[in-house]
Amino acid sequence: MTATHEPLGISEARSQLGTLVARAVHGHQPTTIRRSTTERAVLISEADYEELLRARRELEAGHVTEAIAAHARGEREMMTYDSKEALYADLGLPTPQ
Repeated sequence: MTATHEPLGISEARSQLGTLVARAVHGHQPTTIRRSTTERAVLISEADYEELLRARRELEAGHVTEAIAAHARGEREMMTYDSKEALYADLGLPTPQ
């Protein structure tokens, strides 16, 4: 799954929204939409989004599993965290929304 080659401007994407949604849902073709040179978003289907979340959870679980294994090998000290954000930061993971 790759996004369209050239990002669409937000006005152009708005005028083609129905087509872009159909393409994302039925063709699993994401579209990159830019609002400015630094603000971009990708339009994907709900099914693709769910798959992305599943993959992210698996990756995060792998990081946690490895941290536990490192502790068991004596390579990592067991920590107590004051917040979920602190835990994720220590494991090098993005904080979930």
